[in-house]
Order: sequence, then C-alpha cells, then structure tokens
Amino acid sequence: MRDIRGDLQDRAALLEEQISAHEAQFDKLIEQLKREHDSRLEDLTTELEAVTRLMDLELRRIETVPAPSAQRAQGREQPAPPAVHQPQSVHQPQHAVHQSQPQQQQQQPQAPLADFLIRKLNEVGAMARDDLRRLSLQEGYFADADTAERGVHAALVNVVKAGLIRQLPNGNFAPATVLDTIRLRRAM
Repeated sequence: MRDIRGDLQDRAALLEEQISAHEAQFDKLIEQLKREHDSRLEDLTTELEAVTRLMDLELRRIETVPAPSAQRAQGREQPAPPAVHQPQSVHQPQHAVHQSQPQQQQQQPQAPLADFLIRKLNEVGAMARDDLRRLSLQEGYFADADTAERGVHAALVNVVKAGLIRQLPNGNFAPATVLDTIRLRRAM
C-alpha cells in the first residue's frame, strides 16, 4: 500500500487556500457594501438637511409676513383686488343686494370660478365657452364681458389640463367621463 498522507496534505492546503480566497472575497464585498451604504446614507442625510433648512426658511417666511391689518397700520396698504361682483340671488331685489353685500361676503364666500364651471357642466351638460362666460357674468364673477372672456378662458384651460372637464371636438366643454374620473383618482 502506498502512503497517501502527502496527497491528503496537499489537498488540505489547497482547500485552505480556497477558503482563504473566499473569505478575502467576502471581506471585499462587505467593505464595498459598507462604502455604498455609507455613501447612500450621506446623500440622504444631505438631502434631509436641505429639506429641513427649506422648511425652516418657509416657516420663518410665513411667521414674518405681517397680517393685512398690520400692514395697513404701518401705512403699506396692499393694492385693491380687481373689481369682482358678488353673485346676485334670484330672490332679492337689486337694491337689497347692494345693502347686504358686506354681510354676504362674511357669511358665504364665493366659490372659485373653476368649481363653478365644473358644477355647471355637471348640472347642465355640454356647453359652449360663450354660455359659460355669460353664466359667470350673471353670477357676478366678473365686472364686464372683457375680463369675463379672459378669466373664463384661463379657468377652462386649467380645468381641462387637470382632467376635471373635457373639451369636445366642436369646441364645447363637457363634464369628465367616468373613465377620466377613475383614471384621475388612480393617478392621485
């Protein structure tokens, strides 16, 4: 019989080298993962610090803006908003509306024009731009036809882009379809 101790020792040495090589490779991978982890944490920490600074600046900006009454007291009045009439009630006579207008502003704020347009389209159905302009004038959103034309056009463009209503091929506007509404809710 032949003595195989030498072969076994060679085999053991080879296995020890392979184990050492795998451990070295494992250690390198661990170091690489630690570096990537540290780098990612550093990026996230930097981003968090930037957002925190922005939040602090925004908070300070909001806190330092004086109320409109304080600005008037200091003599720096804000420019008056554009002339816009309050909607007239069908049941009130014309002279009664002018007398109770300050009370109406305090009791019921006027709904935004976009909400008014969406509500009318949902109630009535498809309408032309001129009909919507006429309704907004009747409701008192605008003082004259020129400003109504520009204001209604801008509001309609924004509401169509938001997907809350749609423009038909003939140029009329209609409420959003059920599929559009579902798609919009899924996107949110």
